[in-house]
Amino acid sequence: MISLIDGDVLLYASIWGTEGLEEAQENFSNKLQENLEACWADEYAMALGGPNNFRVTLYPEYKRSKSRIKSSSNKPEWFDMLKAYAHHQHEGVICDGYEADDQLRIWANECITNGKDYIVDSIDKDLDCIVGKHYNSRKGLIYEVTTEYAERFYWTQLLMGDSVDNIPGIEGIGPKKAQNLLADYSQRQDYKRVVSQAYHNKYPDDGFERMLLNGKLLHIWRNYDDHFSFSRGEFNAAL
Repeated sequence: MISLIDGDVLLYASIWGTEGLEEAQENFSNKLQENLEACWADEYAMALGGPNNFRVTLYPEYKRSKSRIKSSSNKPEWFDMLKAYAHHQHEGVICDGYEADDQLRIWANECITNGKDYIVDSIDKDLDCIVGKHYNSRKGLIYEVTTEYAERFYWTQLLMGDSVDNIPGIEGIGPKKAQNLLADYSQRQDYKRVVSQAYHNKYPDDGFERMLLNGKLLHIWRNYDDHFSFSRGEFNAAL
């Protein structure tokens, strides 16, 4: 079993309550080992966030929510040195141009292709678009994401956006309304139709552009440069 680890989660978990870099490094190593044991994993691959995130280029307000800004401002001055430790001592892969989430899903797809058992180690709900076993270290919970759930989860996000990552979605649609809109469907084509209609109804002048942007921000890559793709023709056909 290989554990696909969200290294950014481990970094932030390692700094709280610490008095310096050495203590945080020790915390990081200990938490990594604890997570591997909890997942019954005998190997791992770890992804770390890096520079030049394409989503920020698309939408400069991406991840500029109050909670994200506060979290970033509370990082210790030696945070980058801790990340370097995770990279050099624990073989964390620093993602340049994309996010750790993208790398984890790419690795998961490679595992599926090669018939290798894997588990996704993260507390980030966004990764529930990845089919298979997951481990949430905050809750001490191992759970399974089905293909059906992963598909519905993505289109639900596209309706309501993501307040933590500052992705707007459709104004007035929250989790309950988004779930109700999709409740009677289970196929991707139906999801596309319902979501397209919802964007057009709320934004008749630029619904397609809004949906396309939010789709690109929310979509987590399955392989490199796997950007969300949806044509105006598909959008218009759904109306």
